Amino acid sequence: MSKRVTDMLPAVWAYDFTCGQPIEAMRVAFDAAGPWQWQLRDSDIYGDYLNCRPQPHVRLRVHQHAQIWYGQYPRGRDNGFLALLEAEAGSAATRPEIDAIFQRLLRAIAATGVTEIEPYD
Repeated sequence: MSKRVTDMLPAVWAYDFTCGQPIEAMRVAFDAAGPWQWQLRDSDIYGDYLNCRPQPHVRLRVHQHAQIWYGQYPRGRDNGFLALLEAEAGSAATRPEIDAIFQRLLRAIAATGVTEIEPYD
């Protein structure tokens, strides 16, 4: 099956969601559900966050609202998470393919209130 031209363009999209698990438990659950492996990272801007690079030109990150430093911008919520998904033009995977796996991972951690939002960075 050939890919549509619109599926091969760079794509960046994001979600907001709630989950009762701490971020380390989410990493363990994501890894167990597969097929991707996640790393816990630390950043001065994002705090502790999850990072995944399942293949070249694809990057997924999960951040905690409470740990993101917003600088001059209003602070976000004190609970919940944000997910930023990116597929560059050179990616062999399409947004629908990546999104289907990520949505399955969100179900594996019993995420609620999953809402697509504007990409952030």
